[in-house]
Amino acid sequence: STQSDCSSAHHPTIMYSKMVSLVAVLAFVGLASAFSPLTTQTPRLGNSQLAMAPKFDPSTQKWETTGEEDLEGAYGPIGSLIRAGPKPFLIRLLNQDQYEQAVLKYMATQKVGRMEAQGNMDAYFENPNDWAFQKNAERNGAYKYDYATANTSPKQLVLTGIWS
Repeated sequence: STQSDCSSAHHPTIMYSKMVSLVAVLAFVGLASAFSPLTTQTPRLGNSQLAMAPKFDPSTQKWETTGEEDLEGAYGPIGSLIRAGPKPFLIRLLNQDQYEQAVLKYMATQKVGRMEAQGNMDAYFENPNDWAFQKNAERNGAYKYDYATANTSPKQLVLTGIWS
């Protein structure tokens, strides 16, 4: 009788903590969806947009944007955290210039938009060996992994929230 009294006394507390956890996960998903892209396609730059791609300035030894088009599709540091984890997130916060230069160079050399470049650089900063392995596999005919939208589906965000 004492054991059943004890377990029933804790039952409302357990239910309350489960409800709080559920609400926290749902809030996380809602917050995270604000930073995910509206579209899942990351188009390559067309010929008319190539003239607007970032350019390297030899006098400053830096990549520079050539217009507002170079900034379109950008996502913030939380987007990096969601897509690739804490390493690229911290690089974006602590060494913004290194991150920006990597993104601009990738945009110019690969002729892609900002979101695709950011996704690739986030993946690179998280694990350069895995990123390079994937890129090599893609060059040899493997499926092209979409780093721009990695881990942004609501299902993936819920799973991440539960496991963290």
